[in-house]
Amino acid sequence: MIRMNRLAICLSITAFALAACGSKSEPEATTASASQPGKQAAPDDATTRMARAVGNGKPGAAVEIRYDFGSKPAVGAPTELQIAFIPHAGVDSMEVVINGMEGMTLSGAQSINFAEVDPQKPYLHTLSVLPDRSGVFYLSVVVTTQIGKQNLSRTFSIPFVVGNVPAQEKPAPQTDASGEAVQPAKAKETTKPG
Repeated sequence: MIRMNRLAICLSITAFALAACGSKSEPEATTASASQPGKQAAPDDATTRMARAVGNGKPGAAVEIRYDFGSKPAVGAPTELQIAFIPHAGVDSMEVVINGMEGMTLSGAQSINFAEVDPQKPYLHTLSVLPDRSGVFYLSVVVTTQIGKQNLSRTFSIPFVVGNVPAQEKPAPQTDASGEAVQPAKAKETTKPG
């Protein structure tokens, strides 16, 4: 009798689960917006496919930066870079300064001012990047946000690789005079009687 009851319960649960799978539920975007208030992306928002810039410093920046290269950066070829600045709630305005490192030339405005901004709205900026050699590069993006009467500056990095950069090899182990590998000794802590 107990086995029959368990079988009936299992069949009921299975039937309920199958019925739930076949029913239509709320769109996924509604669920996402409930878990992250104010952060709902439109289905056709191109910024959702963009890479995120790396923030330097403390977490919780007042702005999110996303970017997308028009094509893979190559030596001697200008590549279009689109950057999206997405302010969070409370940001009144943004000032942006973009700097490249040695080995690249930037064309286009490198200093941008967004006088009034709306939260979660992407503000787009495009410039051209021209690398003169292969290697690992990054752009430095400093964003100063005004929140009320306070200015907060954060630095972000946009990394990219030009050409085929070989992976760094693990250094060879140190050897002693006889050619044997030197094994690191574990540190031992000793205390001296005081």
